[in-house]
Amino acid sequence: MNKVKCDEACRRYTFRKVLGITSVMFLILVSIASSVPFAGIPNSSSNNGSILNKYDEAIKGYDKAIESNPHNSAAWNNKGLFLDHLDKFDEAIIAYDKAIELNSHNSISWDGKGIALGKLGKSDEAIAAFDKAIEINYLDSMAWNGKGNALIILNRYNEAIKAYDKAIKINPHNSKAWYKKGNALDDLGKSDEAIKAYGKAIEIDPQLRSLAQ
Repeated sequence: MNKVKCDEACRRYTFRKVLGITSVMFLILVSIASSVPFAGIPNSSSNNGSILNKYDEAIKGYDKAIESNPHNSAAWNNKGLFLDHLDKFDEAIIAYDKAIELNSHNSISWDGKGIALGKLGKSDEAIAAFDKAIEINYLDSMAWNGKGNALIILNRYNEAIKAYDKAIKINPHNSKAWYKKGNALDDLGKSDEAIKAYGKAIEIDPQLRSLAQ
């Protein structure tokens, strides 16, 4: 069966069937929510100066922690996370690499590195990082989801679907995995299956309707 990449108009039409509206602005999800909780830190989806300042303050705090204990792998990891939020991906990777050097068995650091590499367009390296996270923790749904995202960028849609299926099996309520699986199915021209995946994503997270403007 020939693979037919679904362009934006095609995907909009497919997603519209699920939403039941007249137009949809399609959003490609390239990041994965961090599994590390930070009480009192606003969600990174907001981009105003106040929040950016809080990220800078957080990084300074982790720098102080690292100065006190250069072997604090958690501080290096969390510094990488906030650098990523500030779109400083190269610096984030350096921080994640230091965290990995100190604790190579922390799958979260490998996840973070994979995410940052993906944002730099280094999909093959991102996949390698996610594979390492999966090797450490096979039940790391964030790693499977991230791997799927990187595979989609490389137009490896069937492999991406398998990765999303793994993420969904681990966490059936992972709306992002369902949504991105719908994207991959759409890119393969499997619109009926894509509709089912989109529908499941919306069932889990009705806020996905906000993609429709």
